[in-house]
Order: sequence, then structure tokens, then C-alpha cells
Amino acid sequence: MLEIGKRGGVGQRDVWEAADALLLTGFRPTVERIRGQIGRGSPNTVGPHLDSWFKALGSRIQDPAAFCASPGAPDAVTQAARTFWEAALTAARQACTDELTQDREALAQEAASIEKERADLAGQRIRLADAAETQQTLIDTLKTQVEDARASLNATAAERVSLIASHERQIVQLHVERETLEGRLGAADEKLVALQNELSAVKSGCDRDIKEALLRFDQARSEARVAQNALAELRQHASAQETALASLTKQLAAAEAEQKIAIKAKVSLENAVAAEKAEALEVKSKVQTLETDLRQAEAVEATLQAALDAERSRAGELALLLGNSQGEIVQALRSLEQSNKDSPAGLDPRRRTTKRKRGIPMR
Repeated sequence: MLEIGKRGGVGQRDVWEAADALLLTGFRPTVERIRGQIGRGSPNTVGPHLDSWFKALGSRIQDPAAFCASPGAPDAVTQAARTFWEAALTAARQACTDELTQDREALAQEAASIEKERADLAGQRIRLADAAETQQTLIDTLKTQVEDARASLNATAAERVSLIASHERQIVQLHVERETLEGRLGAADEKLVALQNELSAVKSGCDRDIKEALLRFDQARSEARVAQNALAELRQHASAQETALASLTKQLAAAEAEQKIAIKAKVSLENAVAAEKAEALEVKSKVQTLETDLRQAEAVEATLQAALDAERSRAGELALLLGNSQGEIVQALRSLEQSNKDSPAGLDPRRRTTKRKRGIPMR
């Protein structure tokens, strides 16, 4: 028996009828759809009745009479009930199939989400483990630093006590030095008076020096003006030089282009030089052969020169002997001529003619 709702309320029958109607139209019964179908009812009231409808749906599908008309109903009502049952059965099957597909998709998505969450949790667990290890390392480091700081603090405290004692000794020494300095200060006051007198004298001299320095400053200012004019001229000259530099830069670019051409020419020249070097090596080999021949010729020439020198020496000796012989002959002729002059026959012209014909020179 279906429970009928109280007056103004929603009962189990209302919910079941609305669910059957939604199922016949091809929609899955939900709390919101049933509330929209009925037009009233809270989720807390509709929800339990809908759950009982889903629980009874299987048994109602297995019992065709659950959706059939009563035995005393007219044929039209029976036929309508049968049609209603078949349509409800088809719709229920389709709804179950769609719901099963949706549930499978939802389960697949949920499984993927769970797997992702599991991976995230694993990564988070690893990060937490790393963080815990890092924290533990940091804690160990901080403990070490605290112990070091404590030891350093103890050493600092001991050093501070030592410094305080040293400062107290220094204070006593400073008192002694203060008394000594007070005595020196009295002497310094006297010296200060003397120095003030000297300062007055020096000040008067400084005034004179300042006046002279002002005069020199005016002169330097005039010279500075001249220097500024010269600087302006130098700037103009520098501008001209910059213009010339720009021109030289262009010329340098052209020279670089020419240098590239020269490099190509140099490569060609180097190739030619290499060929010439090969020829030079060949010529050098020939020159070495000629030098060998020349040395041999020089050796022969030296031998001939030695022989020639020997012949020249002999010729010199022969010339010397010939000169001596000629001197003796001339001396003999002179003696003969002198003797002819001294003899009476020497006055005969015919004798002189005879001598001339014979080739004897006449004196």
C-alpha cells in the first residue's frame, strides 16, 4: 500500500507517481525533477520516497501485474496498461543502460582522479619527506650553530672579563698620563703665547704674500683667458682633424678593399714565387755544378798563374841580365869611342863614315 501524504504534504504515492511519469517520458527520476513534477515538497521528504521507489523498481519490473489494470477494468484500460507497462519497461531498460554508462564514465573519471590524487599524494609524500629531512638537517645545523654560539659566547664572556681588567689598568695608566699631560699643558700654554706672537708676525707676512698671490692670480687669469682662446683654436683644429679622420676612415676602408685585392694578388704571387723557388732550386743546382767547375777552373788557373809567375820571374831575371849586358855593351862602346877619339885615325872623316855604316853610334 502506498502511503498518501498528509493534507498539503507530499507522500510516497505522489513521489512514486511522479517517478513513474518521469521514467515514461525517458528521464531519470531525481529529487529536483520530482519536486518540479509535483510542484512542492522538500528534498528531505522526497529523497527517502525516491530511494524506496528505486528499491521497489526491480520487483515491479519482474511483476508485470504491478503496472497492469485491475481484472474488472475495460479492454481499453487493459490495453493502455499493457502499453504503459511495455513503454515503462523499455524506458527503464534505456534509463538503466544510460545510467550504467554514465556510472562507468563517472567511475573511470573518478578512478583517473583517484590515480592522479594518489600520484599527487605520493609526490607530496616525497616532498614532505624531503622537507622533513631538510628540516631535520636545518635543526641539526641550528643545534650545531647554537652550540658554537654558546661556546663563542662563553669565550666572549671570558674575553670581556679580561678586557674589563685590561681597561681598568688602562684607566689607571691614563690617570697617571693625565697628570703628566697637565704638567706639559702648562708648558704648552707658555709656548702657545710665544707661538701666537710668532703667528702675528707670520700673519702680517702672509698678508703681504696674499696680496702678491692675488696679483699673480690676476696675471694667471689673463694667461688663462689666452689659454682659453688657444683651447678654442685647438678645438677647431680637433674638429678639422676629426673631419680628416673621417676621410682617412673612408680611405682606410678603400685601403682594406685594396688590401683584400692585394692579398689575392699576394696568394697568386706566392704561387708564382713557389714556382720561381722551384726553378731557383734547379738553377741553384746548376749554379752549384758551375761553381764546382769554376773551382776546378780556378785550381787550373792557380796552377797556370803559378807557372806564369815562375815564367815572369825568369823573364825578370833575363831582363835584368839583358839590362846588365846592355849596360856593359854601352860601356864598352863608350870606351871604344873614347879610344877612337884619342887615336889619330879618329880625326879621319872617312873612318867616321865607315863607323856610321857599320852601325856604330856616333857621339
